[in-house]
Amino acid sequence: MQKILCLLLAFSFISPTGTPKPRPKFEDYPVKEIYRGAPATPQLSKNQRYFRTRIREGAKSNVEFAGHYTIPRWGCGTGCSAIAIVDSITGQVYDVPFSIVDLPGLWLESHDSTSYNRIEFHPNSQLMKIDACPNEKDCGFYDYIMVDGKGLKLIRKELLPKKFQPE
Repeated sequence: MQKILCLLLAFSFISPTGTPKPRPKFEDYPVKEIYRGAPATPQLSKNQRYFRTRIREGAKSNVEFAGHYTIPRWGCGTGCSAIAIVDSITGQVYDVPFSIVDLPGLWLESHDSTSYNRIEFHPNSQLMKIDACPNEKDCGFYDYIMVDGKGLKLIRKELLPKKFQPE
């Protein structure tokens, strides 16, 4: 049953012609308003305390994502970032359970990488695009929407061809 569900999910990202569905646009996921108040203090879990300084400092920013969230980020090595998502109204902190690693150099060399963004988000949209290798595997293009009270929800995934995947 689980294999059937995985196959159905995989085919839902491919059009009848066999090509991947086009990526959603930020304007397809608008927010009603952008929070302009003072950001709440992050409510850190036990596991998040290791990065408490980065999360607290990042949470002081103006709203960056989905109407009322900030995205504290920190490096985890060359070409690698880690992020959290902080609700500026409630202080709730959402984990992003993977590091965001650059797409392979071989892929970047053969494509227009001048407009390459490892991660992209906007204050007026619930959409977040991640073009990366989460935890150094499954390199591709990931599209998420922010669901209040729950965190990121994957809505589209397009993996790079096998020759660009880490071994």
